[in-house]
Amino acid sequence: MAEKNDATIPTGNADFQWSAFDSEAYFQQYYGEPHPDDDRITRLAANALKHALPEGRDLEIVDVGTGPNLIPFLCALPRARRLTAWEFSRSNIDWLKAELQQDALRSQWLHFWEEVRGTYEADAALPDNPLPALRGKYDITQGSIFDLPRGAWDAATMFFCAESITARQDEFEAACAAFAGAVRRGGTLAAAFLVRSEVYVVADRPFPVLKLSPEAIENAFRGLATNVRADLIGIVDREIRSGYSGCLFLTGEAV
Repeated sequence: MAEKNDATIPTGNADFQWSAFDSEAYFQQYYGEPHPDDDRITRLAANALKHALPEGRDLEIVDVGTGPNLIPFLCALPRARRLTAWEFSRSNIDWLKAELQQDALRSQWLHFWEEVRGTYEADAALPDNPLPALRGKYDITQGSIFDLPRGAWDAATMFFCAESITARQDEFEAACAAFAGAVRRGGTLAAAFLVRSEVYVVADRPFPVLKLSPEAIENAFRGLATNVRADLIGIVDREIRSGYSGCLFLTGEAV
């Protein structure tokens, strides 16, 4: 999330107060009661990282625009040498740090951890409680998606970021390019995108979404990734949660 100054475009990334983002309200609204769509996204992300190349090697993994969400870390933990949350919002960073310093993970995160363990099955001896391992592997970096360093990681995840920080097509495409470019050639990309959403509201404050079709999302990764696969999840004609009526989960290999 980058703070730019263009007052003529009210739908741009810089026009929203990301420092005022209510992280706990977001968590309660979107993950307070895990939905079957969340479970499927978790399994798909864990499976993508399970098979990330080179197999059998611990990886440097970044999650872009992490927000108040530990699912990316949980999915990546079994393969990670180091985990980086690349997050712009100060409130989200403070929330993540506090969440990871708790004595125990919330029941919701343990629920998603069981989805991860089930995906890895016998291929990894994973503990009942992932918190001690997480604490030894993570970094949280404050930074804009537009400022990601190129080729710095072996794999990258992104959950509902590029399309939910702007309503501008050019910014969305720039965000996708920065995400894909942060991974070394051949590295795994795994990302979830909102489909057909236009806005979401957190604690009575609206935030932008670029309304996208599945085809538009896949088109954004032409030239950025190979072996692209797209899975549609829970697409319905009503909101399941604010701004969410289904999504597309995309995987590929960075070029």
